[in-house]
Amino acid sequence: MIQRHFKLLIYTLLLLTVPLVSIYPEDADFVNFEVARKHFRKGIVYFNNLNYLAAAEFFRKAVEKYPDYFSARDYMARSYRLAGFKNTALFELRKALDIYPDNVAVKNRVESILFRDSSVPSGTDEEFVLQQKLSRENMRRFGFPDPMDMAVDNEKNLYVTSLSASKIVKIDPNGSGKDIFKPSFGGGLYGIDYRDGILAVSDFRGDEIFVLSLSGKILKKFGGSGNGEGLFHGPEGLCFDSLGNIYVVDSGNFRVQKFDDSGKVILSFGKKGAYEGEFENPSDVAFLKGKVYVTDTGSGKISVYDQHGNFIRNISDENIASPRGISTRGSELIISDEKNGVLIMNPDTGKKRLFSRWGKDGQIQRAVASIYDSDGFLYVLDTLPGSVYCFSPVEKQYSNLELQITSVDTASFPVVAFYLNVRGRDGRPVYGLGSENFKLTEDSSGISGIYTDYLKNSAKSASMVLAVDRSAPVASHHNDLPWIADFVLKKMRKNDSLELINFNSNVWTGIRFDWSRRRILKALKKREYGKGKQTGSALYQSLTRLVPKLNRRGVIFVTDGTVTEDSFRQYTPDVIIDYAREHYIPIFIISLKEPSEEIMRIAEQTGGKVIKPSDIDSMRTVYDRIRNADEYRYVAVYNTYKLPSFKGWWADVKIEVDYKGQKGVQWGGYFVP
Repeated sequence: MIQRHFKLLIYTLLLLTVPLVSIYPEDADFVNFEVARKHFRKGIVYFNNLNYLAAAEFFRKAVEKYPDYFSARDYMARSYRLAGFKNTALFELRKALDIYPDNVAVKNRVESILFRDSSVPSGTDEEFVLQQKLSRENMRRFGFPDPMDMAVDNEKNLYVTSLSASKIVKIDPNGSGKDIFKPSFGGGLYGIDYRDGILAVSDFRGDEIFVLSLSGKILKKFGGSGNGEGLFHGPEGLCFDSLGNIYVVDSGNFRVQKFDDSGKVILSFGKKGAYEGEFENPSDVAFLKGKVYVTDTGSGKISVYDQHGNFIRNISDENIASPRGISTRGSELIISDEKNGVLIMNPDTGKKRLFSRWGKDGQIQRAVASIYDSDGFLYVLDTLPGSVYCFSPVEKQYSNLELQITSVDTASFPVVAFYLNVRGRDGRPVYGLGSENFKLTEDSSGISGIYTDYLKNSAKSASMVLAVDRSAPVASHHNDLPWIADFVLKKMRKNDSLELINFNSNVWTGIRFDWSRRRILKALKKREYGKGKQTGSALYQSLTRLVPKLNRRGVIFVTDGTVTEDSFRQYTPDVIIDYAREHYIPIFIISLKEPSEEIMRIAEQTGGKVIKPSDIDSMRTVYDRIRNADEYRYVAVYNTYKLPSFKGWWADVKIEVDYKGQKGVQWGGYFVP
């Protein structure tokens, strides 16, 4: 009897001190399990310090000691994946399924990895499901009478212009009103576009263009009434090009005007008429791959120009009768036709599809604007009911979000912080979520008061690694290194930092993270060339140095572009790419010569770019692209109810995310410090 009570006590303690998903049979070897639990706890320490390979080794020791230790095997798979070893992670996840074949969370992670590797981007064949309707009735004071145009920012906030109310309504990603901007008095706001943290808005009645911050502050304005250069008569649609210039449809003057980012007019093109290059009723404009597309509602066509205003051709189609709004996504034009609905068209291939109906009774009646957000949701502005419809690609309704815990911080206990990544099934990050999208449960008790946008709202700064090829062939380019580095160093601010890593047959640190241009240049000027080219090791170490940083991050890799037999002996290009993509770290490669295929692939697939030193414009953009990058990581911060007297006990935590019909879940936890 005593022995039986003792055994029950042991089981009770185990359930309190290990993750709740870990279930052990009655004949468990408690001695081995106790040893395995100690390894698991050490692994958790390394995991939370983002030292994933070291964490994986301790989790491996735990499962070697106790093979059915599900929590340890699951965390081992997470560690390998976060360290860039996707195939090893997949192997361990399948081992975990051997222990618990019905574990839905693990199944979803396996399917997500496999789907991501085999998926192809959605195109014009996608089908849509109505996800949300925004109208004056359900938006109340954030309603938008006489809506004209829309824009969506990087955080997936939607901006809708209202002509009669002369205001812009800002709506958050969940469909709730967030703010109202009124930059003009008595005007009628019409067209709107977004680029790099700013909005451009046309005032139809006031004949002006406003450039606004995302909080509604007027940064500049230009224009005036008239038909002279830089003046307007009823400006309607507008758009940014890839360099930040602004194209404006000057409807009353039957032309399009192009302005630089200061508001200075560059050129104008078009005039009233029915011939090629002329307009009857121009309404909107879009920029795609160096070409300018203008909708002409009066003639039922779209006119195409180059960026210098030279007419190229007209686009006519049976589905284009009264084109009003136009936007772009990837290689596609999104055309809003007042009579036919939304036409999604690739102007190069001619592939197209018309979207005008959904469900049994749903129909677009008078589309004047349509736009995609970064997650592939399509917003359509229908002025007949005065509503914005949000449509989800149908495949999103049958896929899950992938929620990933990357570390846990208990340094300020009882405040606990879970660092999270959220991805769609295609592997693309989902950003712009708020605390209302997350639900957190600790030891079966719901947690309220979660704060989730810590990183997004922090002051912008950048942590960068400059990795320099010190193999013998690069020695002849030694004097170019300071010049190359200065494209970044001269722009850096005191809240930025850069670490110098050198490599040939070895990899070594030239200078730890520093903001001083003088000190970095001094370290860079040392002549330390030799045999060998450990490209993979240098890139892997560069990423490892950046993973713990909480600001924007990027690798700048200077090399002659060649690879040798030892370049990727330890870390393959696939491992480098997976490691960088798991942590959203782009790799920009400054290639002194023509780059190899491996070098090209690493840059392109991590969100970076291969740049030749002669491409001065691209060299100038590297720092800005790193420092101004979108912040994809989330931090779920909350106060736990646990007391310090629980020291050493495991807190089991489940985190759930829900966004526009897509859901994700991940369990984790922490040892009370």
